[in-house]
Amino acid sequence: MSRWLLAAISSLSPFGISIMVPLVPMLSISLDRSVSELQYLFSIYVIGLAVSQPLFGLVTDRIGRRLVLLGGFAVFVGASILLIFVDTLGAMIFLRFMQAVGVGVGSVVARGLIRDHLPPDETLKAFALLTAAMGFTPVIAPVVGGYLASLLGMASVFVVLALLGAGLLLLCVKSIPQDKPVDRDEGQTASLKGYLSLLRSTRFWGHAGAFGFLQGMVFTLLATGSVLFQEQFGLSMQGFSLVWGSSAMVYVFGSFLLSHLSSLGTPRWQHRAVLGMLLVSLSAPGLIAWQGLTLVAVVLPLFSSMLLSGILTPTTMYGAVNAVPRWSGSAAGLSSSVGMTMAGLFSWLGATLYESEPALIMVCFSGAGIGFVLCWWLAHREG
Repeated sequence: MSRWLLAAISSLSPFGISIMVPLVPMLSISLDRSVSELQYLFSIYVIGLAVSQPLFGLVTDRIGRRLVLLGGFAVFVGASILLIFVDTLGAMIFLRFMQAVGVGVGSVVARGLIRDHLPPDETLKAFALLTAAMGFTPVIAPVVGGYLASLLGMASVFVVLALLGAGLLLLCVKSIPQDKPVDRDEGQTASLKGYLSLLRSTRFWGHAGAFGFLQGMVFTLLATGSVLFQEQFGLSMQGFSLVWGSSAMVYVFGSFLLSHLSSLGTPRWQHRAVLGMLLVSLSAPGLIAWQGLTLVAVVLPLFSSMLLSGILTPTTMYGAVNAVPRWSGSAAGLSSSVGMTMAGLFSWLGATLYESEPALIMVCFSGAGIGFVLCWWLAHREG
C-alpha cells in the first residue's frame, strides 16, 4: 500500500475547496450574486467535512475502511459531475456539501490505514508526507482553478475534480487492501465502545485539541489575509499570493524535514519545537506592541509558526489516532472534525477582531498558539 496514494486521497479534500477560490468573481457575474453570498460555497464544504468525518470514522471501525472509502469517493465523483451542469446557487451549495461529505472519508481512512498497516518507525514519516501533501495542495489548487476557468470556462474545474476523484477511486479499488472480517456482535457495539473510549481519553483530547489549535493559527490569518495585506501593507493580490504561497512551502519544508530527519520525531526535539511555538506565540503581540502592525511583525511569526507546524502537525495527527489504538478510525474522524471546527471558529474570530481593530488579529493568532501548547502539555503530561 503506497504512502503516496494515502497522501493523495487525503489531499483531494483541501484541493477541492481551494480550487474554487479564483471562481468567485466569475460566479458573481454569472449567477448575479454578491461575493458574501458565494462564501456559502466554501462554508458549506467545511460544514460537510466537520459533520461527516466523525460518522465515517465510526463506520470504518464498524464495517471496515475499504468499502466506506470507495463509497465516499463515488459520491464525490457524482457530485462533481452534476456541478458541471447546474446553474443556480442553491443547487451548487447542495452539491458542494455532497462533495465534502464524499471526499471527507479520504483523510479519515488514510490516517486509519497508516495506523493499522505501517510499523511504528514508519508511521510518523507517513503522517509527515500526509501533512506535506495537504499543505501543498491549497497552494497549487487556486493556480490550477484560475488557469482552467480562464482558458476553458468554469465547468472545466468540476470536470477536473470529477476526473481526479475517479482516478483515485480506481487506484483505491486496485491498491487498498480488503478489510478483515468484523465480528457482528463486536461491530454493533463499535460506536458506543469507540466513542466512549475516546471521550474518556485525555491523550486523545490533548492531541486532537493541539491539532485543532494549529489549524486555528493558520486560519486566523487566512480568513482576512488578503484584506490585511492589501489594506494595511499596500500589497496587491499577487503580492499576498506570493507571501502566502511561500509560507505554505515553509510548512511543507517542515514536514519534509520531519520525514527525513528521524531525530526531529523524538520527544526531545518535539518538545523543543513546542517551546519554539510558545515563544512565537508570546512574541507575536509583543512585536505589534513594539513596531505596530507592520509587514515584518506579521510575516515573521507567520513563517516561524508554519515551519514549526510542519514539524508538529504529523505528531498530533498520529497521537490522536494512536491514543486508543482499537478505535483508530473513530479517532481519525473525530480529530479531523475537531480540526475543521477549530479552523472555522478561528476564521470567524480572526475576521471579527480584524473589523474591530486590525492589530487584534495577531492576538487571536497568539491565543491559538498558546492553546496548542496547553493541549500538547495535556497530551504528554503522563509521558
